[in-house]
Amino acid sequence: MQLRMDSRPVGEVVVFQCHGRIVAGNEVFTLHSQVGSAIEKQGDAVLELSNVEFIDSSGLGALMRLMQGARAKGGDVKLCGVTPKTRKVLEMTHLLQQFEVYEAIEEAITAAYLGSRYSRGKSGDARPRLLCVYASTDVCAFLREILCHAGFNALTTTAIEDAQILLKATQAKIAVVSGKIQYLRGKPLRQALQEIVPDIQFVTLDENFGSQDPGEAAEKLLNEINKLVTPAN
Repeated sequence: MQLRMDSRPVGEVVVFQCHGRIVAGNEVFTLHSQVGSAIEKQGDAVLELSNVEFIDSSGLGALMRLMQGARAKGGDVKLCGVTPKTRKVLEMTHLLQQFEVYEAIEEAITAAYLGSRYSRGKSGDARPRLLCVYASTDVCAFLREILCHAGFNALTTTAIEDAQILLKATQAKIAVVSGKIQYLRGKPLRQALQEIVPDIQFVTLDENFGSQDPGEAAEKLLNEINKLVTPAN
């Protein structure tokens, strides 16, 4: 079975769901191409391996090269969902201790944000952290650009389920959310996020935010955020 990789960004970390075999040939090329590109842009990657059937020597070598390349840039490649078969191979080759291995994706992502042994220590960023949740990748890119330019550490996700992971990892104090998103797993979104960070504050975007005049939309958003960051005396 050829290697298939489904990826999604979770803030500044790229998560890859791997399916099939990681072996010499097209599979290793695919791994290097996709994960290498993510490392170049983001720095940290998480590989979920629960659906990987087999890894040969070339595959292990590729994982090592990607991990070493990421760490040279101050990031890391973390593994999770490792099957007993893959774990045994890593143990037999004495490579298990070379990787950071976690049971669940959430744990691996959190480790990246907490600045574990090799990650960049994103938690050390002194800028105010904002969590942005919007279903459009393009709108998320727009939000990240204007907010980072304004001096904030903006973490974006298109998946509401990932918002909880990011919030647990970063303890952001402000959430910028789409007006179209009301619930998370049947629970009101505000309640779900306040269970993680009780004092989190919210900025709700208009439902048509993505089609508004970008200059006016950005100005309005920054005004609302700045009121929360520097409340009037």
